[in-house]
Amino acid sequence: MKVERRQILCVLLGIILAAAVYFVDSRASPLMSGDRLLRNSYGQGERMQTVSVEGLWEEALWMDISVRERQYGEAEAQDAMDRAAAEIESVLKTQYGNEKEAEGWELCVREGSQMELPAWLESYGIAVEWIPENTDYMGTDGMVYEAGCPKEGRELSLTACLKAGAYSKEYEFTVRIYPQNTDSREGAAQAFQNYLEEVDEGQQKGEYLTLPEEYDGRKLSYRVKRSRDFLVFPILGIAAAMLLPLNDRQKEKKRKQVREQQMMFDYPDIVSKLVVFSGAGLPVRKAWERIVLDYEKTGETREAYEEMAAAYHLMQRGVPELRAYSEFGKRCRLIPYRKLAGLLEQNIKNGSEGLRKALEAEMEAAFEQKKNLARKMGEEASTKLLLPLFLMLFIVMAMVSVPAFLSFGIG
Repeated sequence: MKVERRQILCVLLGIILAAAVYFVDSRASPLMSGDRLLRNSYGQGERMQTVSVEGLWEEALWMDISVRERQYGEAEAQDAMDRAAAEIESVLKTQYGNEKEAEGWELCVREGSQMELPAWLESYGIAVEWIPENTDYMGTDGMVYEAGCPKEGRELSLTACLKAGAYSKEYEFTVRIYPQNTDSREGAAQAFQNYLEEVDEGQQKGEYLTLPEEYDGRKLSYRVKRSRDFLVFPILGIAAAMLLPLNDRQKEKKRKQVREQQMMFDYPDIVSKLVVFSGAGLPVRKAWERIVLDYEKTGETREAYEEMAAAYHLMQRGVPELRAYSEFGKRCRLIPYRKLAGLLEQNIKNGSEGLRKALEAEMEAAFEQKKNLARKMGEEASTKLLLPLFLMLFIVMAMVSVPAFLSFGIG
């Protein structure tokens, strides 16, 4: 078997990758100098390490050894907390610091804002708990509450309690809280809202609330926000315009369905009349004419008889009888009528022999179809009645259960 070069390259590549992984795994081994396991750093928690122990038994034993996280010593903890506090102070000054001319720095925040206060310092493994001097003005999460702060601001002491293992130390920061910035749109609106509450409280005994004509040196005017509900009507108009063709198609479909049902109900009667008249010795054309004339005397409008009348008047104008029957079948567009037209055409082409038997067989089939159609329409009608019945049942249940629930509530 011939070994290709690319197969050799694949094997070599696999060996090289395996050697590389083994080398990296050896360098990253937690077992140092053969007998030392590396601990997790401060605050990272203990870890489990699977180690093979040789010499404890005849063969090597694999054991899971728990290695606790590294703990701070007292001097080391104090030094780490001081460095962490200095880092926190630097970050806070960057975000909230405001340089004062004579007094150095101060941390400034505004009502309604939230200070970003770290709760855990990953690089030191130190937890931080924040304790504000007064929780009416600031929460432990750094949220500054709206408490009617004066324009010159309000000083608040914020204590950071750092915990490094078993050791802890507190560091204090001074924060000055200012009222919301009225230069911004939201701040101006909030300040004016507070002012309106005072005005409303003073005018509470009056029938109306008189809005101020001037505020902070500015003339004010007012208008009520109008409802946009009127926009619903153009949308409804557009929707109705789009749905009108669909409605017309639905009506046309319904009209065709009613027409077809009516024609299917009349079909057995038409065939039976042709059987009777042809049995009495009348030719098909004369029987057709007799049926049409009797129909026109009634003054009713029946789709099947209208099509027969149209075919009869074509024959009166000189159209050949064969063509008139063919046009009748096409206009009716229903299989039974097409079949009847075919029988009549065949009668003209081949003579009247066998026509009566064919019409009698068609009449029996037509009456069977009529019974099936009547049964189907009855089932559809009963299905349509289910919705009103369920509505009536729901109303009755509501009439019975609501007073019962109300009486339980009163009791």
